[in-house]
Amino acid sequence: MNNIQNGIDVPLFDSILLEDLDITNFIGSINLKSLQKCFKVRPLYQSDYEKGYINLLSQLTTVGDISFEQFSARFNAMKSCPDTYYITVIEDLTTKQVIGTATLVIEQKFIHSASSRGRIEDVVVSNEYRGQQLGKLLLGILVYFLFSFQAYYILSVNNLSM
Repeated sequence: MNNIQNGIDVPLFDSILLEDLDITNFIGSINLKSLQKCFKVRPLYQSDYEKGYINLLSQLTTVGDISFEQFSARFNAMKSCPDTYYITVIEDLTTKQVIGTATLVIEQKFIHSASSRGRIEDVVVSNEYRGQQLGKLLLGILVYFLFSFQAYYILSVNNLSM
């Protein structure tokens, strides 16, 4: 049974990480105030299946037919690995659709004094929203996370679609 059927829609990671975020060193000249009027940056929720998340990923790569049940099972599997998956999305507040996403995966390592390594994956902004520096915003947030988690390595493993 999934959380939405229980009337609860929880984020993949704690949204407090995105509150009062100071990423100015990572994003340069992006005007966050103007973006906040139109968009919300937040963690992935299970309900994002209905907000076009899978369709958005298909603008990046082949996704296949994923049912809500499959999506929920994968979401719950990721959620059960705390401090590992940080899928961040941008929602258009007018259309209520997910229009951007990026994933940070933190690997726990024994090397480098039992440190962590971060991989940034699946970065995509919807075709209609490209050119507004939203991909740069997502990358800035995930790089900020990497520094705050003291990960020793940043690796981007996809062709960026922003």
